[in-house]
Amino acid sequence: MKTVELTIKNIFFVCCAALLFLFHACKKDNLPVKPQPGPFSVSSTLTPEVSKSANTYTLTIDGHTNGWWITLPDNVQWYTVERKYGSGNVTQKITIKANDSGADRQGWVKISSTSKEEITINFKQKAQ
Repeated sequence: MKTVELTIKNIFFVCCAALLFLFHACKKDNLPVKPQPGPFSVSSTLTPEVSKSANTYTLTIDGHTNGWWITLPDNVQWYTVERKYGSGNVTQKITIKANDSGADRQGWVKISSTSKEEITINFKQKAQ
């Protein structure tokens, strides 16, 4: 049996062989094309003025290949949305609680997309 002596030359050869293997293993394959932003639109059954009573409205986001997210005012507690982010097409609920405060109140829902479009829905809930 032959003994292999570890020399600088042998170590260098092994390191070069390992690097060649790693470079070959990391070669990019033909990956799918990155998705391109598509059309983006939002529709809702939420009207500019809503009644004093509690109610649920729908928000339909047609995002196609876009991701989207929803922004509400800080600390708003009298209305909520079902889901605050996602992608593609979705219909979800906006739930507004009854207005027992005695004063009209203003609200808004902003929907933004990865294609840099923003749509804001403003509404007012009557006190009476």
